[in-house]
This record gives sequence, structure tokens and C-alpha cells, in this order.
Amino acid sequence: NPMLLRQNYSKNTPFVRRAGLKKLAAALLLMLATLMMPITAAKADQRDPRLDVLFDALQRTADSRAANQLTKEIWDRWIAYDDGKAFRLMQNGIGLMNKGELNNAEKIFSQIVTSYPDYAEAWNKRATVRFMQGDESGSRRDIARVIDLEPRHFGALTGLGMIHIRSGDLQAALQSYEAAIHFNPHLVYAKQMIYELATKLKGQSL
Repeated sequence: NPMLLRQNYSKNTPFVRRAGLKKLAAALLLMLATLMMPITAAKADQRDPRLDVLFDALQRTADSRAANQLTKEIWDRWIAYDDGKAFRLMQNGIGLMNKGELNNAEKIFSQIVTSYPDYAEAWNKRATVRFMQGDESGSRRDIARVIDLEPRHFGALTGLGMIHIRSGDLQAALQSYEAAIHFNPHLVYAKQMIYELATKLKGQSL
């Protein structure tokens, strides 16, 4: 959505102007793509012990298709939740996000995190909504909660990188993307952002 991208990334930001909008847009669109993933009814969340196996396999595989499948399975387990009501609310919130009803989606995710404060993906979804609304401080607070509950959450870490880019803190953005690929080394766009940021920071230090 070109209008959404214009709202999220001001052309007056030096890094956006020099590095180009396309790669930053790619990072945003990939993050948003996670919202479109099929949601299974499996009972799990970030505490699912099967995640350890998936993350281990993600580190070991060199096959891109296998990596994509593993990444999807990780997202499915993050999104799922043992409580049926919480899971239905999550489905409703994601549906509202995908329709662009951000205010209503935020209300749903706020309801979830109030009633189920250990549901990491609900915090992550609210962080995403707040980022899309331009509420960087609110998004940052929610991401901190996500990472507290699930330190391996590469989606939240890339989102944090985008917040740092928007605020002009390129060093912090670089660290966020590096943390993301530490847990998921197959995030091609994150590697591209690391290259762009490292190049920019190197130029500033000369």
C-alpha cells in the first residue's frame, strides 16, 4: 500500500532518502506478510517445547524451502494459544489488521494482553499495529514485552530495527537486525538491511 509506506517512512529522513525506500518497504511488507500466514488450531505458544527443535533445525538447514517451512511452523506456534477464547480473539484481531481496521485491531490485542499477559504474540501484534499507526513508543514498549517472553522472536527484533531506523538510531537498528538473524539466519531482507546500515555507519565514521 503506497499510502501506508508514505505515512510510515518520511522522505525527509536522511537514511530513507539515501538508502532508498524499496528495501525499507520490503522489510515492512515481509513483517506484514506474517499476518497473512494460515492460523492453525494447534495448542501452543512461545513456551511450546517443539520450538527448540524448530529453531535448531532452522540453524542447521541450508535449504531455503526447508527454512521457509520451519519459519512458518514457528509463527504457527507463536500465534496459537491453549485458551480457545484468546485464540479466537487473536484470529479476529489479525482479520481486522488485514482489513486495515487498525484501531479496532489494537483494541482486540489490548484485550488479549490484559487478560493473557503471557501471550507473547498478542504483544507482538499490538506492537505491529502501533507501529503502523505511528506510535513508535507504544510499539517499542510492546516489543520489549515480546522479547522478555520470547527472546528468539525474530519478528519483534526486526520490528525494533525498523523503529530505530525511523528514529535515526542506525547503530541500534543494526544491532536489532543482527539479533534477528542470530535466531533466524534465513531472513534475507534482514541481511540486506545489515549491509545497508553497516555501509552507512562506516561512511559516517570516516
